[in-house]
Amino acid sequence: MRADISYGSVAGVLGRLLLAEALLLLIPLAVALEGDAADLRGFLWAVGGSAAAGTALSALRRGRRPSIHRREGFMLVSLAWVVCSAFGMIPFILGAHPLSVTDAFFETISGFTTTGATTIADVEALSPALLLWRSMTQWIGGLGILLFMLAVLPTLNEKGGIPIYNAETTGISHSKIHPRIRQTALALWSVYIVLTVAMLLLLWAGPMDFFDALNHSLCAISTGGFSTRNAGVAYWNSQYVDAVLTVFMFAGGVNFALLYDMGKGRFRNVWKNDVLRAYCLIVLVAYVSFVVALVLQGKVHGVFDAVTAPLFHAVSAVTSTGFSISDYSGWGPFALLLTMLLMASGACAGSTSGGLKVDRTVALRKNIANEVKHSLYTKRMYVVRVNGQVIPGEELSRITAFVTIYVLLIVAGALVASAFGIGLEDAFFATISCIGNNGLGYGVTGVAGGVGMLPDAVKWIMSLIMLLGRLEIFSVIVMVMPVFWRK
Repeated sequence: MRADISYGSVAGVLGRLLLAEALLLLIPLAVALEGDAADLRGFLWAVGGSAAAGTALSALRRGRRPSIHRREGFMLVSLAWVVCSAFGMIPFILGAHPLSVTDAFFETISGFTTTGATTIADVEALSPALLLWRSMTQWIGGLGILLFMLAVLPTLNEKGGIPIYNAETTGISHSKIHPRIRQTALALWSVYIVLTVAMLLLLWAGPMDFFDALNHSLCAISTGGFSTRNAGVAYWNSQYVDAVLTVFMFAGGVNFALLYDMGKGRFRNVWKNDVLRAYCLIVLVAYVSFVVALVLQGKVHGVFDAVTAPLFHAVSAVTSTGFSISDYSGWGPFALLLTMLLMASGACAGSTSGGLKVDRTVALRKNIANEVKHSLYTKRMYVVRVNGQVIPGEELSRITAFVTIYVLLIVAGALVASAFGIGLEDAFFATISCIGNNGLGYGVTGVAGGVGMLPDAVKWIMSLIMLLGRLEIFSVIVMVMPVFWRK
């Protein structure tokens, strides 16, 4: 028997999402008014297409509250990112420097998933309007497209908001700051906006002009990694810029609920958080390890090599930001492997970062320790506690399954890439970068070339992998299971 799914509700919310995207596209459209006519035409088509499709879909549920349950929540979360990318890529296809459909879709979904991998070799050739839209896609996708809708759309009531919130947010638990979902979403977005504005002012006070500061603020706090310069952050050669970015990238990797608590002065609860302490320890150990690797390679010649570069790289890799200020590919095989492990790990759940998340790492470590103890003391009962809360056995099974599928997807992605002639090392690095929504490049996707050099088929596979990584696999995979469509 087929499941009773409210397709009208799904279409209605998607319609309102497209209307919101049309409104957001008006911002770069206004910038394009003083630029190239082709870019202006691209944004006009994007706004018109989003508005028309949004109006048509919204009409299917006009006057009725959306009926969103668990299945509808999964459908919305999976479809929202694809639909927004499909309309968001229009300016790249019709702009003054047109991209192919494959490259444009890859670029847009890389933005919305905050991956930061780019198919554009010369970003400085893009107009300010297109550069701003690239950065906006990352900022919008940082906390989640539908989390934005939960904040601004009152008609998504508690019954409808909870399935969307649970399907959209990352990690092993979905704690709420306020009893009402909309209040929680608003609180998270308020923290996000405050951090963005603070970073903008600090970067603007340095060597960056307002436009560069704005774009890098949007991309750093969302741990996205797009830049307005071909050389990236290294263009400014400023330790002040590096320091500001390091601090805010690190903040982007912290659970935003904890940042909200810090804003409320609840510092005692913050430091008691197991995951935050583990996150800090990972960054510290990674930094020291990179310094050791640089010393052994004979590449330490000053403060930049001993402090700035390794710390920046450690934070950029673990938070899935993907900014780079030095050629880490020359740091040796140990540093490369450590970079890949950091990319796969990710930072805290509830942040804007990708990867497995430190929360799962902590839970798995404690569960493994319990299993070792249980092999010695078979009659004793052990529980796993993360942040003082007991993790049920079924959740531990889910974590184990998630990590298993995550690793299998990395192997599958690398296998497909290698079938198209990509070297094994490059194939694994690119796959880990995409599934971790990281954007760091190495070899064929790094200084030796770029994502644009990959075959189109590989780009589509990597686009899917980016989406799977951002939505944490289950939200997408569940829709291809027959049980999802049965009552």
